[in-house]
Amino acid sequence: MLWGRFNPPHVGHLRLVQRFRKRCRLTVVIGSAERRNERANPFGGDERRSMMEGYLRELGIRDVRVVALPDGPSVSWALQNMLRRCRPELVFLSTERSRLAKLAERKVRVVRFRRTGRVSSTRLRDSIAAGRGDWVRWTGASVARWILTHDGVARIRRARSRSGASSAPRRSARRRRARAA
Repeated sequence: MLWGRFNPPHVGHLRLVQRFRKRCRLTVVIGSAERRNERANPFGGDERRSMMEGYLRELGIRDVRVVALPDGPSVSWALQNMLRRCRPELVFLSTERSRLAKLAERKVRVVRFRRTGRVSSTRLRDSIAAGRGDWVRWTGASVARWILTHDGVARIRRARSRSGASSAPRRSARRRRARAA
């Protein structure tokens, strides 16, 4: 299982999918599925799942399952939900997610990998918001088409102007603190 937000998916994500699917039957889990209209999450989980599935089809990859799951009130809840729903034997996690990796290692084998390259979803969203056209080469034609036909450019700009406002239900202060911990 490869777990991330994929908001939106880009060439770096697909390189990971191609690398890891050679080692096992791979499931891509899109986290933060309940979040949208935020600076870091302009697109909802089902939208990102649709983008990722289109990108995989574009590259002729048919043996990778894509699932969108909510994070819920805490990291440990998100992990438990993912383990229950996906039942992975192995989880691939970026070294940037060390806290999550430590929690996951208690339940399942974790393979950590270093982030390489300069492409990131944040950089891609920044480029889209700034009106630069270079972002198109950082993702698949299917993802670029999805963004352009679903008002994605304007949605990213609106989400940035809201500075993190979410359409997800407001969490209590206690839940926000637990999530941040």
